[in-house]
Parts: sequence; C-alpha cells; structure tokens
Amino acid sequence: MKNTNNNPIKYLVFGLKSKSGNNNLGRKTVKTKSRGKSKRKFRILDFYRNYQESFLVLKIEYDPNRSANIALICYKNGLLCYIIATSNLQKGMFINNDNLVESTTRSIESYSYGDYISNVELNHNYGFKIARSAGTYCIVLHKLNANSIVIRFPSGEEKILYKKNKGTLGIVSNINHKYLNIGKAGRNFLKGKKPVVRGVAKNCVDHPHGGGRGRTSKLPVPSNFTRRVLKGVPNKKKKKIFVYKSRKING
Repeated sequence: MKNTNNNPIKYLVFGLKSKSGNNNLGRKTVKTKSRGKSKRKFRILDFYRNYQESFLVLKIEYDPNRSANIALICYKNGLLCYIIATSNLQKGMFINNDNLVESTTRSIESYSYGDYISNVELNHNYGFKIARSAGTYCIVLHKLNANSIVIRFPSGEEKILYKKNKGTLGIVSNINHKYLNIGKAGRNFLKGKKPVVRGVAKNCVDHPHGGGRGRTSKLPVPSNFTRRVLKGVPNKKKKKIFVYKSRKING
C-alpha cells in the first residue's frame, strides 16, 4: 500500500500542542519526553464507525501521530472521514458493507473463529482501543457463552469481550514498520523522545540506584525513580473478570 497524498482535509485536522511530559500543574511527570522540533497536526479519526454504509477510498495518507497509515473515505451521502487503513486497502477501492470483506466493521459475533480483526472495542460503544498500531491484529478464538467471545490480543493475552463490541476485519496497514531502522538519535529527538539514562549513572538524590564511589552495583531490590519495587512484587491488579488467560512473561 502506497501513500497517495499527504495533504489532509482542513476541517479534519487541528494543531497539536505538545505538553513536553508535564501535567496540568506544569510538573515534569515523564522524564523521557520533550516538545520536539517537528510541528504536527492531529488527524480526527473515526474510532466508532457507527455509520454502517458502503464507502469509497479516496486516498491513503501518512499520519505523523501513529505508526499505521490512514485512509480518507467517502460514504454514499458525501460524508468524509478518516479511518485506520488495513493492509490490503488501496486507493479507489469500493467497500460494500453488505459483504463481509476486509475493512468492514461489524460486531465481533459476525466473524468466524480464527479471523484476524483490528480496531477492537474493549467496552461496547466506547470506541476502538485495541490493535490500532501498524501490523497488529486480534484473533477470534471461540464463543464462551451466549453473550461473550474470547479474543486473543496482540500481547498474547486472551480476554472475554461482549459479543456486540465492534471490530474491523483485517490486519492494520504498514506491516513492515517493525523493521524500520531509525538510523540516528536525531530522528527520535525530532519526535520528542529523549535519551533514557540508567539509574546507576545518576546521583543518589535523583534515583535509588544512584550515588556511590566508583562503579557500584544497583540495589538488591531494583526500583524506579519513585522507589516503586519492580521485581518480586505483583504490580498488576488481579480483579479483572474479563481476563480469560494472562499473557506469558519472559524471565
């Protein structure tokens, strides 16, 4: 899939102001984030797809705010909107929503077991939350009961979702994004990503692992800069009834 045009529709974008890792009080909360040097405009995407009609793909565009490509589509009544493009979506394609083809959005109960779906709702009518980045997808596994279906997420975790949650058939576009070679640190700096400094290289007032004379080792119990223990202590809530099978953790 090739990007055909990078000039977005004016009323579907707005200026994006960076917070530089600061919260609403102006305090630095994310240490590895900066404002960056590249100005970007945010594309307004349709993450609900409530308008279930056939559409025509006008063009495929690059979105600087996400790894996947986006598609400008036009419905029969002339409505224009942006959606996340799937891997085989091309300019000029007409997607008939009456047929179950790639890029159609329906409730997950409409798909067969083993189908690859993307842009999945975690909660009904709350918008697409899962499998939105480049090359990601979920797998429909099996039906648990009359109202629930088990879905395997990109992380390998299997969760129970309501059958009326919507999802898009197909894999998200730009599959080869994981093979992208950044090449130099300057490209990450332009995106607003700052270098990550090790805790043992800092002073003792800045990190629990810092300080000491010479090359000293870290503490027996590793922790982050807020002194939260990261190993040996469960950091994940277990009170999630919709988790069918947890993901495997290496190590």
